[in-house]
Amino acid sequence: MSHASLQPLLSPDGWAYASRLPVDAADPGRFHALFGRDSLITALQVLPHQPEVAAATLRALAARQGRREDPETEEQPGRILHEDRPVAPEWLVERGWPVRDGALRYYGTSDATSWFLVLLDATGDRALAEELDAARVGAADWLHRALTAGDGLVRCGPRTFPGGLSQQGWRDALDPGTDAHGGGIVREDGTAPRAPMADADSQAVAVAALDALVRLDPDRADDWAARAALLRRRVEDAFAHGVMALESDDRPVPGAGSQLGWLLWADVLSPEATTLVAERLTRPDVLTAYGVRTLSSSHPAFLTEGYHRGAVWPFDSWLCWGGLRRAGYDDAAGQVREGVRRAVAELGDFPELYAVTPDGELRDIPIANRVQAWTVGAMIAFDDGWDGRGVSLGDAPQVSR
Repeated sequence: MSHASLQPLLSPDGWAYASRLPVDAADPGRFHALFGRDSLITALQVLPHQPEVAAATLRALAARQGRREDPETEEQPGRILHEDRPVAPEWLVERGWPVRDGALRYYGTSDATSWFLVLLDATGDRALAEELDAARVGAADWLHRALTAGDGLVRCGPRTFPGGLSQQGWRDALDPGTDAHGGGIVREDGTAPRAPMADADSQAVAVAALDALVRLDPDRADDWAARAALLRRRVEDAFAHGVMALESDDRPVPGAGSQLGWLLWADVLSPEATTLVAERLTRPDVLTAYGVRTLSSSHPAFLTEGYHRGAVWPFDSWLCWGGLRRAGYDDAAGQVREGVRRAVAELGDFPELYAVTPDGELRDIPIANRVQAWTVGAMIAFDDGWDGRGVSLGDAPQVSR
């Protein structure tokens, strides 16, 4: 494997494209754009290594932050966008996405706004926080409104316009019930959960965002801490027993997978639940020799090459590695890190995702981008021993210069 470098993925302004343009004929390279979630997580991964990427990413997303209500693009005041494409590719036009004057700026994401707050706090940069104070206030207000509208959880859907995403956590999908590549979250019978749905991953990062706001907004620290405590209790009750999502009526959508690592990473759980979740995460149907499966191989909807229903994503495994370390499962964490490193080395480039068969064989997946930013970021973070946690405002070097 070549040395991990983010440089080929950086825009002229210093933020990371989610993927490179195709590096060969087999590379889809379809995410060469500014993505809220992807670019923020990548910036967090390389924060100790290239802190200037965080400042560039936060500024770029603050400049594009939602200002008004637009149901077609799902723009909302304070919301951080899902993706911004100045020239929309034809495949998005054909699928009816809200392309306007040839461009796409789409806001349908459940967690990018939370990741914005997490990264802003993690920089430890007071000058940058002051510069982006209006964006921080807007993001915090959006998160508060989302939790209120979702009866205490961040929910998504239903999508009422053509194109766009009905599921908006990182396991996003237009229609998971008919997705040929295994995208999104489904019930055990393969049908789509009823919206508005709350996925475990988005709740985990919402907790981390509320914790960040305790530090970013000291005048309201007690309020944000109380909200974080309330959400922690709700999330533990709902998701600690291998539940991927809640439907609109709070009916659980069962499924053990990498979302358990997100709960550990965000420090959501009580000590008893932490042990329960870590033990489930480290069973061989989820934890493989090459990283963490998005969905257990024993689940009825498991697909070996399923985009979100079985494949292994290096960035996702990086969060699981950090979560297992926080839970005190150092041996399992080491297995995750070394397994992902070995897979990326064997497959070449920095693939978006890959497959591990039920009998443990490593395979590439044709739909995967060959060079994905948060895969590069995960390799850098593994080398730095950095899990994205443990730095708070005022504790780190200034990065905004």
